[in-house]
Amino acid sequence: MKEPRIVGIGQLAVCHSPEQLSCLGLGSCVAVILYDPQTRVGGMVHVLLPKAPQKVDMEGKYADTGTRKLVKEMTLNGAAKDRIIAKLVGGAQMFKNLNVQFANIGRFNVLEVRKALREFPIRIVAEDVEGDRGRSAFLDSSTGHVTVKKVFSPTRVM
Repeated sequence: MKEPRIVGIGQLAVCHSPEQLSCLGLGSCVAVILYDPQTRVGGMVHVLLPKAPQKVDMEGKYADTGTRKLVKEMTLNGAAKDRIIAKLVGGAQMFKNLNVQFANIGRFNVLEVRKALREFPIRIVAEDVEGDRGRSAFLDSSTGHVTVKKVFSPTRVM
């Protein structure tokens, strides 16, 4: 099996079975992972911030625009909106002792992704979000399984 394609910060990717996608080193960032079990089309966006400004340089960088764009790309690749399911990974609070407005930006990222998914509506079937530990996510488009590797925790498949 080939190595998973890495989806970097602000990037978005769609794949077909048997390809794999991964987001590495998620802290406050969120991996939004979408999957259509019938066509076995999968997608992932690696969001950094909750809301896009008026003028967007990279749609995938923001939870609101990145999630919407991923849904669009999934449908252009054969997925049906009524079959797409979502899994979310990331959104940790990495810097608990910071006394600034965005010390828990991970939580805001998760909330904004959920809000964007409700627009379609796409059901979230699994999450490994928030907390205070970084993690990485791996999507297997053959099965729709997402493997989560979290620092100092056992590997989890969801």
